[in-house]
Amino acid sequence: MPDIPCCIARRGRYALHRAAASLINLRDRWRDPAAARFFQALVAEGFDPEAHIDVLPQQRLIYLCVPKSASTTIKAALAAIAGRTVPPHRLHARRHSGLSSPRHVGISTFHHLATNPRTLRFSFVRNPYARLVSAWADKYRGKPLVAGDAFVDQYLAYRRADGRPPVRGSDETLSFADFVAFACATADARLNAHWAVQDDMVTMPGIALDFIGKVETFGRDFARVIDHIDPRRQSGLALAPHHNISAHAAWQRYYDDALAARVHRAYERDFDRFGYVRAIG
Repeated sequence: MPDIPCCIARRGRYALHRAAASLINLRDRWRDPAAARFFQALVAEGFDPEAHIDVLPQQRLIYLCVPKSASTTIKAALAAIAGRTVPPHRLHARRHSGLSSPRHVGISTFHHLATNPRTLRFSFVRNPYARLVSAWADKYRGKPLVAGDAFVDQYLAYRRADGRPPVRGSDETLSFADFVAFACATADARLNAHWAVQDDMVTMPGIALDFIGKVETFGRDFARVIDHIDPRRQSGLALAPHHNISAHAAWQRYYDDALAARVHRAYERDFDRFGYVRAIG
């Protein structure tokens, strides 16, 4: 059972921190117009830095989060670096994780870190085939197509706009093949970061990433982040266990040649930029 007084105190501290950050940002917009223009450019291009960027100023770290690419595991490690141990289901709530967004640290501080050569700006990506299986298993598999769930609502809106017949009944669910059709049709539209093209997500204006790791080689690649901080003090974090793993069979079992070809066409930039092979065998 949660410690209610601690939860209330955490919420209070978080609210005070947000209020203070708002004042800092008002000051920064007046004193630092370059930072204000930098942040506004991100928003104007359709990105959501508040949702997808974590900032650790003391460690000179900026993490650009790509959902379904070990993001929960990475946030757990970053929260530990920030001095917190957080249950996996709370890691995406900043009041629990202690991880700051660009607005939380102030747009001037964020701009300085984003352009400072001593900062490590990093992200992680995943094989598009595997990522789509994980997204479907986590967000849609076995879930009735009934309005009220944010992910289901997005699919139902797409279905109506596409002129498809309405859902047959409250027991209808979304098959993986139908999810792939939905994901591929909206991959470039920034409809949902869980299946958006990764190449698009990691190409935010003004933020040149120093390092893009892969889920498939997570232990080796995350060591780069640990080395940036302090390999002596933070030595076990590279071996942190994976969190929020979607329960499903090996991703190869969900594809036939036609379905794989459809994914490759929609996510060709991910395959090419990050070196993933087209073959599913």
